Amino acid sequence: MTREIREELEAVRRRFLTLLAPLQTPEGASREPSSNPERLRRALWSAVKELDPLLSEAQVPPDLDLTKDDPATQRILYHFVVREYFSPHVLDDPGDVHMPRNTPEECELQVFFQLGRWFVTWVKLEEDMNRPEALTRELLVFERGKDNRFVFTEV
Repeated sequence: MTREIREELEAVRRRFLTLLAPLQTPEGASREPSSNPERLRRALWSAVKELDPLLSEAQVPPDLDLTKDDPATQRILYHFVVREYFSPHVLDDPGDVHMPRNTPEECELQVFFQLGRWFVTWVKLEEDMNRPEALTRELLVFERGKDNRFVFTEV
């Protein structure tokens, strides 16, 4: 997939998620399956659900070298984390979407290379900040799984 096509599909995905957010049903409220808003909600959700695997795979070059400290690799990994953890995502229940409460900047997102590995960390603002830092900070290491896809492992 070319960069231009990926960027266009990402823009379509973001637009669908923007349209989907106000269609979320408040918790405890019932849904009328045959209503137009519910049908639209499920259609938008399905479209995003189909786009996500394509865009996720295309986001990181398959030959990305995780053994070198390189600014280009850092940018790629930063954008990958932003998409995975700080962007809206469809949930398993058809039509439902998760909208992040905080931005990467608010959470002090950092991607760094140390001891021959790439790490990512951020402050979990939803936690009580009076607790120990180990409970209020996320720390993950980037690795490649058996299928050559990115895997985040908790440190």
